[in-house]
Amino acid sequence: MGRRALLVSDLDGTLLGDDDALERFADWLAPRRGRLMLAYASGRFWESVENAVRGSALPQPDAVIGGVGTYVQAWPSGEMIWSPAGIVDGRWNPRTVREALAGVAGIEPQPEEYQSPFKVSYYLDDADKERLGEVGQRLRDRGIAADIIYSSNRDLDVVPAGVNKGSSVRRLADWAGVDPRNVMVAGDTGNDLSMYERGFRGIVVANAHPVLRSLSARNIYQARAAHAAGVLEGVRHWLSNVD
Repeated sequence: MGRRALLVSDLDGTLLGDDDALERFADWLAPRRGRLMLAYASGRFWESVENAVRGSALPQPDAVIGGVGTYVQAWPSGEMIWSPAGIVDGRWNPRTVREALAGVAGIEPQPEEYQSPFKVSYYLDDADKERLGEVGQRLRDRGIAADIIYSSNRDLDVVPAGVNKGSSVRRLADWAGVDPRNVMVAGDTGNDLSMYERGFRGIVVANAHPVLRSLSARNIYQARAAHAAGVLEGVRHWLSNVD
């Protein structure tokens, strides 16, 4: 791997979940920050990420990808690196999304703190392909240009078409001048799937949901350890393997 690399990791269930392992990860990372950038990709928004960093051993990142990819901000300034504001058109409207999905059986809007102009979020327990297909069809019937992201057998996010963690990782790498071949990504649930589909060097922690543990590709490392220990295991694997 080249001289400068970028690690993008999910927070909840990935770096977070084992305090001792997180401290070991932070200790390992500290002397390597000159060659290894760090970013967090989360469903959380900026303030929630700030609180997590202040309240744990999480290292200070270089950037945050928040709202499942709906914004990218520099740390600690909060400078907006990218948001969908410049790409959405009249086919994206949160109010229309809510109207379209109001009649879906079992769907429940998440609290307002989890909503944004570019992310409409719901709880929908144990949705199968048929139920998710109904959600997608309702959006299409209303002419809404959106993608649905389903994770943890419960969390349903509706975002502008083409917006996700994976696309935002690529935008961050371009902004930082990091070769995409030197980008590592780590996660544990379905909302991280788009990061692996971009061809980055993937790390799947041992406690990940089956949708990620079932992935098998040359660019994906299935860690034996969970949480931050699995992230560190995967980073060491990729840093020791040069194509």
